[in-house]
Amino acid sequence: MVQAGLALNDEDPFNGLTIQRFNAAKRSAASGREIATFDCMHFSVLTAMASQSNSWLQWTLWAIIMSLVMGWVAQSRMRPRPADCDQQLRHPVSTLIIGLVGFLLFAAIAVISNVFSNKTTSWWTTAIFLGFALLALPVVGDYFAARHEVSREGLLYGRLLGDGGFLCWDELSSVRFSSSMKWFRLETQSGTVVRVSVMLMGLPVFAQMILAYARSAAIDPTTQMILHATAEGNPPSVWGLSEGRSRTGVE
Repeated sequence: MVQAGLALNDEDPFNGLTIQRFNAAKRSAASGREIATFDCMHFSVLTAMASQSNSWLQWTLWAIIMSLVMGWVAQSRMRPRPADCDQQLRHPVSTLIIGLVGFLLFAAIAVISNVFSNKTTSWWTTAIFLGFALLALPVVGDYFAARHEVSREGLLYGRLLGDGGFLCWDELSSVRFSSSMKWFRLETQSGTVVRVSVMLMGLPVFAQMILAYARSAAIDPTTQMILHATAEGNPPSVWGLSEGRSRTGVE
C-alpha cells in the first residue's frame, strides 16, 4: 500500500503538468476566438467606412460636375450677341446640348442594363432611367419653344405647350421671381401667366423693360431688387444663390 501511495505521489507532478497544459490550451483557444471575433468586427467596420467613403466620393463628383455644367450655362447666356438680337430672349445652345446628352445618356443606360442584365437590373431600375430620359425632353422642347421678344409695349412670348401671345407691360398685375424654379412669373389682370426662365439670353434688356414700363405696384419688392441687379448685368444664378447677391443682398 505504501509503495502504491508513493507511486501515485510520484505521478502527481506529471498529472499537474497535464492539467496545466490543458488549461493553457483552453485559454489559447479562447484567446484565438476572441481575436477572430475582433478581426471580423474590425473588417465589417472597415467595409462600412469604405462604402460610406465611396458614397461621399460619388456625391462630391456629382456636385462638381453639376457645378461645372451650370457654370457653363451661366456663361453661355451672357455671351455678347448681335445688336439686332438684344431684344430677343433665347436659350443658349448649351441648353439644347444638355437636354440631348441627358436624354441619350439615360436612355442608353436603360437599354444596356437590360441587354447586359445583371442582379441589379429590374423593372423599376429601368423605369427610373427611362423617367430621367423623359425629363430631359422638355428641356429640348423648351429650347425651340421658349423664344420671346421684348419691346416698349410688352412681351411677345412663345410656349412649349399651347399657343403664344402678346403681353402688355401696363396690363401686368403681378411680377414675381421664384428662386426654387428659377424663373420670373408674369401675370396679367386677365389671368394670363407667362414664365421667363433665368437660363435665357437677353435677361438684362427684359429686366430694363419691366422696370421702365410696368407698374411698380405690380412688382414684388424682392423681385424688384433682383430685376435691378439683372438690368445691370447680374441675373439670378441658374444654380444656387443669385449671382448679384453681393449687390442686392437677395438670395
